[in-house]
Amino acid sequence: MVTLDIEDNSIKLMVVNGRRVETAATLPLESGLVHDGVIMDSSTVGRRISELMAAQHIAEKRVAVSISGIHSIYRVVTVPRLSKKLLEEAAKREMERVMPVSLSELYTSWQSISTSDIDVTICLVGLPRNTVDATLDTLRVAGLLPDALEVRPLTLVRVADERNAIVINAQPTGFDIAVMIDGIPELLRSLPFPAGTDSPDEKVAEVKEELDRTIAFYNSSHKGAEITFNMAAFVSGELGQLLSQTLEHRVKPLPPLLSYGDGLDLREYATNIGLALRQARPESGPARVTLNVTPEVYMPKPFPVIQLASWAFIVLALALLLLFGISTMQSYSKTLTMQTQVASAQAQVDLRRGTEATIAQLQTQINTAKSAAATFTKPLASSKAQRDKVNKDLSTVTS
Repeated sequence: MVTLDIEDNSIKLMVVNGRRVETAATLPLESGLVHDGVIMDSSTVGRRISELMAAQHIAEKRVAVSISGIHSIYRVVTVPRLSKKLLEEAAKREMERVMPVSLSELYTSWQSISTSDIDVTICLVGLPRNTVDATLDTLRVAGLLPDALEVRPLTLVRVADERNAIVINAQPTGFDIAVMIDGIPELLRSLPFPAGTDSPDEKVAEVKEELDRTIAFYNSSHKGAEITFNMAAFVSGELGQLLSQTLEHRVKPLPPLLSYGDGLDLREYATNIGLALRQARPESGPARVTLNVTPEVYMPKPFPVIQLASWAFIVLALALLLLFGISTMQSYSKTLTMQTQVASAQAQVDLRRGTEATIAQLQTQINTAKSAAATFTKPLASSKAQRDKVNKDLSTVTS
């Protein structure tokens, strides 16, 4: 499995086979190619990805990619347990209700999680269309196909090995915070560092301040189940080590959830690890959200069984019609031949009938002639007898 994490200042690549990391590499990006999580130059970044994969001799075309949580909208709602069709309608209505901008400006995704016998939790995500389109255009330039597209903070929660945890990813240009309760990310925060925040200490202070605000917001609506400093905190990113040293929470090192080679910095590739864990252990980890935010229009089309069956039926029908047509033409040809033969036979019959009528007519004439001849038979016989007598008498006289 090939994973890509595209950040403002670098591209991080990791190849995982099963649960073993085979390759991990980073390619720095020039300033301005990606800004606040949005790819500004898809062509150049796409070529950089191709160069990185070629340098690592990677021919795989399907990849899992993270997308920045900056400008994303994430909400968690609870609804009664419903049928699948009604649940889809409920998710759509909740999306319209809780999203602060028009849904026409966003690509939306959701995932339902059963939390009790009567309730279902729905995780809703809205992403600006330009952010998603730019990412997918970049992959297209690189000749890659998105196997999964995930919001970075939702990916990062997979590196935790506890169901209740805070996950922080602090990079030089921005940071992500995810608060996970019972395996469900309840709050996500992704922000760039304000202009003028240059030193690592200033950036760490900014992350801590935002973390305090996020926890205070959560605690204000969860009286009796507040987040305390005893909750585990998992920290990653280039500023992760410095941040870990200043947090008051129970900071835990990132667990070795995959098989790594020597010298691999888990904090640097935490997002890639989270993407790889989507496939390596989709059900065994504490995190219960596996939300692929690839828009439906970019999804590979499912195998069109019904359409294929329809075309097969049409082809079969055409084949049967063709066979029927050929059979009909053959029958028609035979019919024409038989009709010709019948006409010839009929002509012969008619000719024979005409001959028989002529014969009957001639026979009648013969019978009439015989009847007439019979009338002269006796006189002729008498004349013959008289002639014989005369001849005898002449002979006597002559002698």
